[in-house]
Amino acid sequence: MLAVKRPVVAPPLQADRAAMGAEDRPAKQPRLGPVAEAANVIIQLESAEGRQAGPALDVPHSVTPLQLEVLLNGLLQNDEKTPYSFYIEGQELAGELGEHLRKQQVSVEQSLRVVYMPQAVFRVRPVARCTASMPGHAESVLAVQFSPDGKRLASGSGDTTLRLW
Repeated sequence: MLAVKRPVVAPPLQADRAAMGAEDRPAKQPRLGPVAEAANVIIQLESAEGRQAGPALDVPHSVTPLQLEVLLNGLLQNDEKTPYSFYIEGQELAGELGEHLRKQQVSVEQSLRVVYMPQAVFRVRPVARCTASMPGHAESVLAVQFSPDGKRLASGSGDTTLRLW
């Protein structure tokens, strides 16, 4: 087989640019505001102790604390969804991230440190069944108190009785 040599031609876009004179080139686009230019912000979620919760994340300006909470629970692999509050430079994030950054005049040229704090450290679960019982009261025990020496226990019940144990 014979090899055919073809001339090397630049792609049309590059060739068109090279052929254009300065007067033929389109004018530069007007600059948009900072939020429109950068629709996303790179954030780093950190605990109050400084532990990072995963890698830096590229999030939109419209992200809300509720969305950050869902994201953080996923990063921390929480079985039960924990409510969190978020702080940027000591100010709590209450609405959209972009609006907060505008109001607080926070620079986003570098990765933004977002500190998270759990709003509820523990959860109270309702008692679904009796786990243990002690005979002596006809109704539910409402209060218990040990004596000062720790040898006796007093219990008060809904049946208006007081028992010393």
